[in-house]
Amino acid sequence: MIQLYGYDTINTMKVLMLLHEVELEYEFVPIDIRNGEQHTPEFRAVNPVGKVPVLCDGDICQTESNSILLTLAQKSGWGMVGDPASHERLVAWLFYQASTQGPYFGQIEYWSKLAKTPNPDALAHYHAIANRTIEHLEGQLGNAQYFCGSTYSIADIALFPWLHAHEQLGLTLDDADNLLRWLNRIRARAATKKTFVLFEEIGT
Repeated sequence: MIQLYGYDTINTMKVLMLLHEVELEYEFVPIDIRNGEQHTPEFRAVNPVGKVPVLCDGDICQTESNSILLTLAQKSGWGMVGDPASHERLVAWLFYQASTQGPYFGQIEYWSKLAKTPNPDALAHYHAIANRTIEHLEGQLGNAQYFCGSTYSIADIALFPWLHAHEQLGLTLDDADNLLRWLNRIRARAATKKTFVLFEEIGT
């Protein structure tokens, strides 16, 4: 059976959302990153980098959440798009999320919640970048249902968690009606609700 090593993190959420969409059986192995379990020799043997999530299928373990999404989607046939242009767009969104949205939103989380020494200038800097990212995503989505058109894909799953958490980061979507509709559409999915329930259990 597939094993997913993770915790209640943004990147773990992505993989869980896809596993629940595909309805694959898996064993969830919690790694309490707040208490340093990612640094234990046992987990470093699974991922020497000491990061979650990690998806293991037999002896093969894969890291990096968007890479896991792409592999699972290719194997299952779920969450991909048909025509070459849409596929290129999907892959581009995965890279954009990993290189731009994730790091900048993550910096806001760090400077607002995790940093031992506050740095208001850094927080303001990353808030400004995140707001520009929201404007970009709002414009790119437009009136489409999803980021690759009418098909819900792993591109949407990759982009969803940080936007779902926007209020916790002090960000607003008041001028992003397209994104709000998109968010609510994904939040209403059974697989997403199932993921939320699991996250509540992890956090208790």
